[in-house]
Amino acid sequence: MEPFSVFDERNGAFFRRARRAAMSRALSPAALSGGLRGLAGSVRSAVRLAATAAFQGGQARKRAAAAAAGRSVPGILIASVTRRCNLDCAGCYSKALRPGAAPELSDERFEELFREAAEMGVGTFLVAGGEPLVRMDLLERIAGLRGPAVAVFTNGTLFDETAEALFARSGMVPIFSVEGDEAFTAARRGEGIHEKALAAAAGLKRRGAPFGLSVTLTSRNADLALSDAFLGRVAELGASVLFLIEYVPVQPGTDGLVLEARQKALLDDATRFSRRPFMTVSLPGDEEAFGGCLAAGRGFIHLAADGSLEACPFAPFSDSNAGAEGLAAALASPLMREIRSRHAELTETRGGCALWNKRGWVASLGSCRADAGRATA
Repeated sequence: MEPFSVFDERNGAFFRRARRAAMSRALSPAALSGGLRGLAGSVRSAVRLAATAAFQGGQARKRAAAAAAGRSVPGILIASVTRRCNLDCAGCYSKALRPGAAPELSDERFEELFREAAEMGVGTFLVAGGEPLVRMDLLERIAGLRGPAVAVFTNGTLFDETAEALFARSGMVPIFSVEGDEAFTAARRGEGIHEKALAAAAGLKRRGAPFGLSVTLTSRNADLALSDAFLGRVAELGASVLFLIEYVPVQPGTDGLVLEARQKALLDDATRFSRRPFMTVSLPGDEEAFGGCLAAGRGFIHLAADGSLEACPFAPFSDSNAGAEGLAAALASPLMREIRSRHAELTETRGGCALWNKRGWVASLGSCRADAGRATA
């Protein structure tokens, strides 16, 4: 089976399970006893998710047609819409990999690229930063998209009534970044950040609106975050999805934070999560099952705040700018084509991201811009 077929099969199964889970939550005793506002929100969310699941099938057919014509269209667009952030988290890979400031694409241009992506066959948008909520006007535009699944990764501290109302009435799902429990989050993000994120999540739950949590797994917090106690807490909070992101040692001297073999085995044990009432997404996921890394447009692509189209958020290698050229042209750039043609050389490695761990190999392809060379120094 072709790698894109494996991706589409798993992606379709994910959304079908998510749809069933949303319907179960909407009809659960907790939803029925939560008041008319919460019940209406739960039903509305379930209906939207059903429409999103149906949309994914059509997008998969578009991607298959593109592949038959020799073009690569990713199922997922990861868009870091800003480098600005109100926090200064320890070990922030965005600041480590992309030092300095660069002009950000306008709200209008980002919206155009999102619509181009949807027209091409992209089914899911993961909106990140920086802190995306510093660009509320852009989020208002993204909320107007119909069809794609849109997840917005946020630290939760800028969540106010305006943000809560926007997410509750739209199809966007906020993903609150925590590090396990209060102590782990405070150590990395600051005192009180964990509590603010959970308070924002609680407000959405009262409205019957979906939300998720995201944990960056390191050797220090993985035992907690993968424990039955923590996963049970995620269920109690009412999260619809949990993102588990393997730590990538992009900063010197942080190799000790990479998951230990036994922790990686826990993460890869699907039975640990299958009985939970929420969906689980593990990133970068099982690269072996797809015959190599899904970066550079095989499964996903990264759009930086300045419009650069990069192979992966953890590997800022680019030779094109989608803001200037358009998404389709940037996806067909020499570097992206070369990475895709040699994906079998990018398989599972210690430290999560195969592309980052072979960054010298990528730089040797000779198509990287100056900033990519700086990232490999």
